[in-house]
Amino acid sequence: MADHDVDLVVAGTGAAGCGAALAAAARGLRVVVVEKSDRLGGATAASLGGLWAPCNHLAAEAGLPDSLDAARRYMGFLSGGYALAPMTEAYLQASRLALRDFADAGVPLRLLRGLPDHYFPQADGAAADGRMVEAMPIARAALGPWGHRLEEGVYNEAGVSWGDAIAWGGLGARQRWPEAELDARRRGELLAAGAGLVGQFVAELVRRQVPILAGFRAERLLLEDGRVVGLEGGGTRLHTKKGVVLATGGYEGSPELVGRFEGLPDWMNIFPRSIEGDGLLMGSELGAAVWRVPNNLAMLVGYAIPAPDGGEQFFSAGLRGLSYPHSIVVNDQGRRFCDESQFQHVVSALTRFDLGLHRHPNLPAWMLFDAQYFARYSFARRPPGAPVPDWVVQADTTEELARKIGVDAAALAATITRFNEGAARGEDPDFGRGTSAFARSTAGDPHAAHPNLGTLATGPFCAVRVKLGGISAAGLLTDPDARVLHVRGRPIDGLYACGNAAAPTESGAGYQAGVSLMRGAAFGWLAARHAAGG
Repeated sequence: MADHDVDLVVAGTGAAGCGAALAAAARGLRVVVVEKSDRLGGATAASLGGLWAPCNHLAAEAGLPDSLDAARRYMGFLSGGYALAPMTEAYLQASRLALRDFADAGVPLRLLRGLPDHYFPQADGAAADGRMVEAMPIARAALGPWGHRLEEGVYNEAGVSWGDAIAWGGLGARQRWPEAELDARRRGELLAAGAGLVGQFVAELVRRQVPILAGFRAERLLLEDGRVVGLEGGGTRLHTKKGVVLATGGYEGSPELVGRFEGLPDWMNIFPRSIEGDGLLMGSELGAAVWRVPNNLAMLVGYAIPAPDGGEQFFSAGLRGLSYPHSIVVNDQGRRFCDESQFQHVVSALTRFDLGLHRHPNLPAWMLFDAQYFARYSFARRPPGAPVPDWVVQADTTEELARKIGVDAAALAATITRFNEGAARGEDPDFGRGTSAFARSTAGDPHAAHPNLGTLATGPFCAVRVKLGGISAAGLLTDPDARVLHVRGRPIDGLYACGNAAAPTESGAGYQAGVSLMRGAAFGWLAARHAAGG
């Protein structure tokens, strides 16, 4: 890439980077995309792939009512007062426009039906349907040389979208999904959910002959007369006329930056290890402002499972286990402390700090379940009825389990007895588990007496250590055009950031499924539009 051979350099191949690259290419800009990893897709490829976009064109075509005013009120609730109003407005306006633009540029999308605004359907402005969108599945062959070079997640079944899972009874109804259809999708090498979203973008970039350089570790931004004019990595310099878009993700894979900005015990990286805060570091070197949401609820709850390389990786149990019957979560005192069926409640309880104890009283925590659970539900993607893996703590009695995980046996026995008494009546008097319509929709077992409640009564009894992981609380401060702002408040000319590389100023403290991916794609679209001159 010789000087000025490229109009725009985009760093990162998740929804944010791919969205920026496609929007720029569609506007006639000459674009090059770089990716630190040898595999494409970043965190997006392992996600469920939902995009939250109020008043989108697909909902309008389906006759589903919505209004930006209602969405604005909902976002106000979601943010908890921590959002910046101009950024929220930019999100609301750009998300629907970007979706239409992407569809016109060749990315097929569809409504993700039957999924209300969660996890707060009671909030003012919440919608029952129509705001969630997903990409259509796509065959790996359509991606050309990149078909088998996408990040592989640990959650999703091959070729199964979030919408498919809902239509087949929910994520907890894996035992009832159509096996013949699943087999056909595996044989057809279909990509769906987050991998399908990345796949649709990449296929269109390939069709437009946009260069993608994998294994390019961006190290330094090039600056001339106060303007960003390129990107350097591995001894290679990419010069650009219009600027650089940082879509490199957050810093979840950097223990140093996690300690600096998150400061939570039992933190575990939920994303690919290559996501280490590169955009934050490069922008900071130029004096970019960093913004941190003080109360970060964009968190997940799960546990560690063995990774293919012999290490560990995070398995999110928020929608894939915590809400299922025959399970509870307890702290190191052997006591329950939250409604396990709604993982946002779990997050809030885990991150609470007790001034008297002067620590997080609910960390460490354990997820407990019994043989009934393993017989009926998928665990860590194992089919129902599969043997309990040897890395799970097991015991024939709850007393023995308590000893193995280091909690008080008498307290744990009392906790389980009380929970079982309530579960037998179909209620949870302590925390109201299973009273949320969304929580009830996640378990999906028609044979259970209650969607979220079931006794822990049949050995062996099992436990896994609960881990917290999440999306970065901090990122580069940007304006409504996705331009990175200097600590003095002015835009840094030629530098843009989107996705998790940018601070979550549009949503503040709140977490709503589909916002993270949509904000990445929407602000990537805004960056491309600004770079192209509007």
